[in-house]
Amino acid sequence: MAVPVTIPGQDRLPSGPLRDLVTALHELYGDAGKPGVRVISSDIRKRPSLRDTVSHETISAMLRGDGLPRWDKVEGVVRVLAARSVTPRDEDGEVRRFHALWLRVSDAPQPATRAADFVTPLETVDEPARAVQLPRISGGIPERNRSFTGRDLILDEMRRRLNSGATFPIVLHGLGGTGKTQVAVEYLYRHAMADREAIWWVPAEDPMVARASLAALGERLGLPATGELQQTVRAVISELERGRVPWLLVLDNAELSDDLLSLLPAVGGQVLLTSRDPGWASVGTAIEVPPFDRAESIQFLRRRGRDISGADAEVLAERLGDLPLALEQVAAAQSATGMPVTEYLQLFDEHLQELLAAGQPRHYPATVVALVRIAVDRLRAVSPTAAQMIELFAHLGAEPVSVTLLRSGQDAPVTAPLKRTLGNPIEMGRAIQALRRYGIAKVDQETQRLEVHRLVQLALREALDETARERGRANLAYLLAAANPGSPDDVRTWSLHAEIAPHVLPAGLIDSPYPPARRLVVDQARYLSRTGDYAGSRRLAELAVARWGEEGADEFGMLATFQLVDALRAIGDYERSGELAIATWGRLREHDAYGEDHPLTLHMASSVSLHHRIRGDYRRALEVDGDTLARCQATLEPGDPQLLRSMNNLAVNMRLLGDFWGAFQLDEEVLAKRRDVFGESDNRTRQSALNLARDRLDLGEYDEALRILEESLPPLRAQVGPRHQYVLIGARTTAIALRKTGRFAEALRLARENVEAYHQHFGPDHEHTLAATITLANACHAAAVAEGKPPVEAREHATLAAARYRRVFGGRNPVTLAAEVDHAIILRALGDRKAREMDRLTLAELRQTVGEDHPYTLCAAANFANDLALDGEFGSARDLLERTLAASERVRGKDHPDSLACAVNLAVDLRMMGESTVAQQLLDRTIGNLRRVLGPGHPATLAAARGTRAECDIEPPPT
Repeated sequence: MAVPVTIPGQDRLPSGPLRDLVTALHELYGDAGKPGVRVISSDIRKRPSLRDTVSHETISAMLRGDGLPRWDKVEGVVRVLAARSVTPRDEDGEVRRFHALWLRVSDAPQPATRAADFVTPLETVDEPARAVQLPRISGGIPERNRSFTGRDLILDEMRRRLNSGATFPIVLHGLGGTGKTQVAVEYLYRHAMADREAIWWVPAEDPMVARASLAALGERLGLPATGELQQTVRAVISELERGRVPWLLVLDNAELSDDLLSLLPAVGGQVLLTSRDPGWASVGTAIEVPPFDRAESIQFLRRRGRDISGADAEVLAERLGDLPLALEQVAAAQSATGMPVTEYLQLFDEHLQELLAAGQPRHYPATVVALVRIAVDRLRAVSPTAAQMIELFAHLGAEPVSVTLLRSGQDAPVTAPLKRTLGNPIEMGRAIQALRRYGIAKVDQETQRLEVHRLVQLALREALDETARERGRANLAYLLAAANPGSPDDVRTWSLHAEIAPHVLPAGLIDSPYPPARRLVVDQARYLSRTGDYAGSRRLAELAVARWGEEGADEFGMLATFQLVDALRAIGDYERSGELAIATWGRLREHDAYGEDHPLTLHMASSVSLHHRIRGDYRRALEVDGDTLARCQATLEPGDPQLLRSMNNLAVNMRLLGDFWGAFQLDEEVLAKRRDVFGESDNRTRQSALNLARDRLDLGEYDEALRILEESLPPLRAQVGPRHQYVLIGARTTAIALRKTGRFAEALRLARENVEAYHQHFGPDHEHTLAATITLANACHAAAVAEGKPPVEAREHATLAAARYRRVFGGRNPVTLAAEVDHAIILRALGDRKAREMDRLTLAELRQTVGEDHPYTLCAAANFANDLALDGEFGSARDLLERTLAASERVRGKDHPDSLACAVNLAVDLRMMGESTVAQQLLDRTIGNLRRVLGPGHPATLAAARGTRAECDIEPPPT
């Protein structure tokens, strides 16, 4: 025989709303004869009209008062006990009585419990547990709507179309609020989960958010991460089009635009869209989602509402035009308040008449605004905190908002009582429950995110009075600014920055006068740039500069300008980036509030010098960086990060001008200071180590360069990711070092990977991509020559890179001329006679642009001497080589491999001119030096011993 459950004592369940509920439940339990909990559970399962089953363990916990049960659980128990009671009871009346008791408990603080059938402070009341197994690869899929009603014909049509094998998109279109998203969600759970290995839900209202979602899909597909969002998305789309796994992509609330069209895979799987825009019908197969038919409306209201009769449901559906969103709103609010339908309709009619008299906008129904006004009025009466919280949602973006993000702003200067609630998880949970009960927001159990329908957001902006709207806008600015983690260069802050990103523009932060809100905008622009969304960074920075630029030399306007300069340069708009940098630098230098020595002025000077370097004006860049460093040294502490950056920039200029030893000394000093200031494991310290490796490479110390790279690059890659700009630069430097040490196969493999990564990261025309392509051409050439094969592939890469260099950077830019030098080496190896004329022209232009003694010029001269020798002009070749060797030994040193290459070639020419003794002496001496510098088994040493002429290629360092 089952043992009856007894009511707990005051020590376990003190007086209060929860004890009142449990006491009433025990009175009903006793009147029903205290049946066994398994009997009650069995009776509930036998009543299909009830919305959920209740386990016997949950019934026992309910009677013990272990927590607040979910309402659907309580309702089932109450109905069964009322039916079993000795005293005749009105079952519906008992349900209303217990619902009132349950609501009083839900408004009181509750102990947190993880039991699935009980409400925690942040739990929803009637969300079901997931009963469907998600695919192996899935993301963003909303929870299933337990109250989903009807739509069977639409779901069947979707299934037929999506199972037909067609690759064009299926488009669910219709007016706002008809439930397009809910239909898509129900289709996934009902028909798609078992048939697809990958289902990905893409919020598509904001293309930036859509791209970020697809990038996240790339991670799940196992694609290598890239630092440039557009390139990552293209890689994801290409992978989907290969059709390796059965996939379904859902783009929710997609506006027809070229931006979104570019995100649709053409083949390989299936695409489902929801949109208010009927124009999608020209792109795919359109399925209209109309309002409910009357039977569906009545069914929904009776299922979702509280004690709504068939006749009342008919009247409500008629009045609301069968619009699902409006029906959901009224059912939720009516269920929460217990208000009779006739009274609710009267209140609704009053608000509707006000809206119609005011001339309601056409892009959303007046019915929804009227319903939202009722809900807001009720919220103000029962939960002022929830009322203030909903004011935030009038200005947030369309993306769901995490509870974590809201609570991270608990120290913000927001108005009471919102401030108190943000810092109190229990009060926060009560406010969220209130929003749910009145149909304003949904809560995703798994992710703890709140979502307000877009139509409700629009309605909120209309329903709130001006005071409430402004209060919500100000509170949101305070909250988001307080949540700003800052430090956008630090990968540890990126997850919170990503949470904030969709709300920056909708919240109107650019127009906020609150300084921390403007700081957030600047940090967001920097964050977008650091994560590779250069287009998003440019858009945000441009808006900020346009708005804040009207206020003169505003500090945040200047900071936004810095980000705009960086973003424009990153997307390859070098001219506009440079013009803006130079103009802003001039304004800062002349402005009374800033001046020559202000940190912002010095910061912008670095962008100006970088512009000069990209244009190939290395001496002008050196002047700017030299002046900047002097000012930093005069005004900043020795270990100041900006001072160290200025020293680093000056070293870059010295390297580009061929002063490799000077660059090495300065980089060595920066590395030592960064170790002292930041520590050995800081990414800035490791970046300095990579710079030092580049210096060693330029100095001809290939083994030492490779040692530093192998020591410093792996931890930096682990720290900032494989596609970080400095990691990619380090990988290219490693490929060069491997080739220079004779490890051609390894160099070629790494160079290929590096070019592919740069293409994905920066696109085909970026300076880094072109430099990496030249490195690949040189690696292909070396590998082919080593195998005795013609360097045909090398020619393809070199030809392409040289042409793009000319188009993007101009024919006289030193990097273009360096590419031409390498291009000519490869053509000469293929016997192409055009190499001589190319070398002649390139040598003349290098002498004019960088000077006679620049390493680029010396390499070009040595190679042109090879052209002369191939044409039998040994005397001219010898004269040129003698001058070039002397200059190379003076500039680069006698033991530099390029100086030794000149010596080998001079010895070959001397022998060809009959000066065998002198030639052999020079060759023997040079081979000895090569064995000492590069090693006896190095390919260059072995080639010299065979009397093979050497080539001097160029690998331009980063700017």
